[in-house]
Amino acid sequence: MAAVTVTVDANANRHTIDERIYGVAWADATAISDLEIPINRWGGNAMSRYNWVFSTANRCKDYYFYNIPDGVSSGDGSNGKSADDFIGMTRAAGAQPLMTIPMLSLLPKDRTKRCSYPQGLYANQEDFSTFEPVTCGNGRYDDGNGIVGDGDRILTTPDPNGIATSYSASHQGDWVQHMIDTWGDATSGGMKYYALDNEPGLWSFDHWDVHPDGATYDEVWSKMEEHAALIRSKDPNAIITGGEEWGWSGYFMSGLDMENGDDADRDAHGGVEWYDWMLDQFKAYDDANGTRLLDILTVHIYPQSGEFSDDVSASMQQLRNRSTRSLWDTTYVDESWIGGTFHEGKVQLIPRLKSWATRYPGTKIGITEYNWGAEQHINGATAQADILGIFGREAVDLATRWEVPPNGSHVYNAFKMYRNYDGAHSKFGDVSVSASGPNPDDVAVFAALRSTDNALTVMLVCKTAGASTAATVNLANFAASGDAERWQLGSSNVISQLADITVSSSSISLTLPAQTVTLLVIPGPPAPQAPTGFSASATSTTQVAATWTAAAGATLYEVYRSAGNSAFSLVSSTSTTSFNDTSLTANTTYLYRLRAVAGSAASPFTAIDPATTIIFTDDPLNVGMTAKAAHVTQLRTAVNAMRTAAGLTPQSFSDPSLSPGLAIKRAHLTELRTALDEARGAIGISAMAYTDPVITSQITPMKATHIRDLRDGVK
Repeated sequence: MAAVTVTVDANANRHTIDERIYGVAWADATAISDLEIPINRWGGNAMSRYNWVFSTANRCKDYYFYNIPDGVSSGDGSNGKSADDFIGMTRAAGAQPLMTIPMLSLLPKDRTKRCSYPQGLYANQEDFSTFEPVTCGNGRYDDGNGIVGDGDRILTTPDPNGIATSYSASHQGDWVQHMIDTWGDATSGGMKYYALDNEPGLWSFDHWDVHPDGATYDEVWSKMEEHAALIRSKDPNAIITGGEEWGWSGYFMSGLDMENGDDADRDAHGGVEWYDWMLDQFKAYDDANGTRLLDILTVHIYPQSGEFSDDVSASMQQLRNRSTRSLWDTTYVDESWIGGTFHEGKVQLIPRLKSWATRYPGTKIGITEYNWGAEQHINGATAQADILGIFGREAVDLATRWEVPPNGSHVYNAFKMYRNYDGAHSKFGDVSVSASGPNPDDVAVFAALRSTDNALTVMLVCKTAGASTAATVNLANFAASGDAERWQLGSSNVISQLADITVSSSSISLTLPAQTVTLLVIPGPPAPQAPTGFSASATSTTQVAATWTAAAGATLYEVYRSAGNSAFSLVSSTSTTSFNDTSLTANTTYLYRLRAVAGSAASPFTAIDPATTIIFTDDPLNVGMTAKAAHVTQLRTAVNAMRTAAGLTPQSFSDPSLSPGLAIKRAHLTELRTALDEARGAIGISAMAYTDPVITSQITPMKATHIRDLRDGVK
């Protein structure tokens, strides 16, 4: 292949890579530890019919519609034991579980092996599996052509109560409560992530024994609303993912329209496509109730031309190389059947997710199932390395591969190139920067700065088979302080450390063997010292002033800001030691942090400092002044602004309406302290040191300093 030139600019397109993009489903403790998996998903078709009371799920069409009890570590499987085993293992290994909450109502009736289509009742089926105590079929009539999977579905099932019991949504609310009681809630470091079922658009295609008709817009939204509200009521700070649709048609159509091959359901909803309409409902609910029911909008994607397979023919390898463009390229027309369908067949999945999310501002995006196949081949590894790089570059918030790749496989080691390439848990960088090359179908390139040591990491994914490729990597705005380490994964399926390579005049020349993943780790210049004395305070209801003391070796200072529990983003790069943030919203807490920069090297961030855009009455509140109802009312607004910034729900206070002249109670101050400290803890800053830490009714006198302490905690 012709030589390629790659350009990396360490100051361009910088943003934090969310480590949650490195998630998987069904990882064991070894994989979680080795790959430093952050999210481990409990999901898949069967989890739509998991009954936590019996630790039993129906395997739907995937395995002859059997109810199969899960194995458990101890006991009789009651009270969600199999899920608890998964959660406990996941947490102990260092990851967070993402738990699928079923929204189908018909769930296994007990912990007994049963099935929907026993041979004794339905003899004319395509296929049977012998599994004690009864032989069961695949739920399709045998049409005599010898092909399994194309017969008509058997929709006249026996009474589903033979294998299932109908449960209301409160059953799942009880499960969420059980998990919280067992493991703790999101604020306390316990359970955090819940998914609203799995691929509801395919309920009638996967679970036709209990849901023979395609799901409608209204049915799925009603179930989402009910189940998400239950989760939120149990844990106001849980992270709820939803959508969870299977793929392309499911983004735009209801299950009913997919089943019938028409647009009747969509037309009945103003012609609005499914994901657009769904997000409109979530936003309308939030507007009406002040409660967010969806935190991360999620989809599933599988390439539709056979890439999700073990096929490694030359043509399939080339297609696998190209088809990852469907994740990001706004001009790429999908080469499968998708190409002739909606939106000119341009999937552009991540830009499309971001566009959908604008309908409900504040919604993050995730891809909770994907798989490009070829797990035991280097072509699968280059595809996986490409995908992980794309997720980081395109700022996806969460991703979980289906499933964890087999231990030691090529695809497993592609993950390892990002998460533990040296066996000592060294990682690809966490701040994405600009990286470009001539053709990502041949050589894809990704780059990121590593905050822990200011190294620049460059991932070169050579997808092409055949001859090696000469490559030049040009570095802009990065002063290397030594030779680059070089790590490589090839067809031998071994991650090898090769000889270090010289950085000459901000350029690296190397050869990329065919079908390899190569990581360059380029040491950066020494980092400047961190700034000291950083302080941010509101100077009006629309402006915050930040100041700090100069740091040795710094040429610039970067100020980052977060609002409404959003990710921190760069708001100023200045050579001075102050910054005025203007055009802000009143009664809002903004979180600030600062770091010093010298070239491409950056100091650690300062501690977070909050600033709330409230100008308090009687400020400063001097000793001897009387605490007023207005002071407490303003503090309640400020403390709840802090809680919003921390991702917590607003606190409800006693005596919600404090009239002028009303006596201030000690309970009012205690409530404010508790609510504020919880917010500060969630943000990651220390609790306040209060005057009179314990305020005792009828004993502790009310003081102006009590009000001042609380004001200092939100300023």
